[in-house]
Amino acid sequence: MTIWHYAFFWKALVAGLALGISAGPVGVFLILRRDSLLPHALTHVAFTGVALGLLLNGAPLLLALVVTVLSAFAVMEIRERAGIYEDTAVGILAGLGLALAVVLASLARSYDVRLLTYLFGNILVVTREETLLSLGLMVFTLAMLSRFGEALLFVAFDEESAQASGLRIKVLKLLLSALTALLVVIGMRMVGLLLVSALMVIPGAAALEVARSFRQCLWLSGLFGGLSVLGGLSASVVLDLPPSGAIVLFSGGFFLLSLFARRVK
Repeated sequence: MTIWHYAFFWKALVAGLALGISAGPVGVFLILRRDSLLPHALTHVAFTGVALGLLLNGAPLLLALVVTVLSAFAVMEIRERAGIYEDTAVGILAGLGLALAVVLASLARSYDVRLLTYLFGNILVVTREETLLSLGLMVFTLAMLSRFGEALLFVAFDEESAQASGLRIKVLKLLLSALTALLVVIGMRMVGLLLVSALMVIPGAAALEVARSFRQCLWLSGLFGGLSVLGGLSASVVLDLPPSGAIVLFSGGFFLLSLFARRVK
């Protein structure tokens, strides 16, 4: 019996495809806003939520979700109220999040395989509930981007004009921050906190290299994200490679191909 006959493989494949298809388009907006480091910073904060869950013997995934979403909102407020640059706010968030996570993990005495599962991920052990949650998040993400995509694009390129035109700038930025946080937390179970930010940014960057329109860019980013999961997961099974690393390497391959395709046009 081959791996294709096992239920756990199909759960992993469906959950991974849902993550890749939804993460790519969100990454496009983050890149256009010059905010591609935000997912990386949020992984540090999600690590704090996981460590807190282990310390309290609670639900690490749920606590990570709450902490990450609130932190995404907080960093946006810090930027606006303190008037500091985006990369500075992200750097502060990443540093404090990781420091707090290390302290909490030490107090919980949880430097073991439980913590490594969240750091490096293991898509092959996702549960049925996590698969359904990934599918639900994909539907929600694509619906939000379909409804507010043009407004988010307007904000990304000219925030002052978007505000003058009557758009609710703060709500739109909160929406993008919330989607980013949700994808980081769901993705950490599949590709790990160390690599989920790459899966959000690289497919979007690849799509921006070759797309001829914004709508095509969103479609291609989702396609590259999905194919990265499909190719990486298949390669991991055939070649006995770590799934998370193989998935991100496939996304890197799509980026290199996109660069090449743009140069030969």
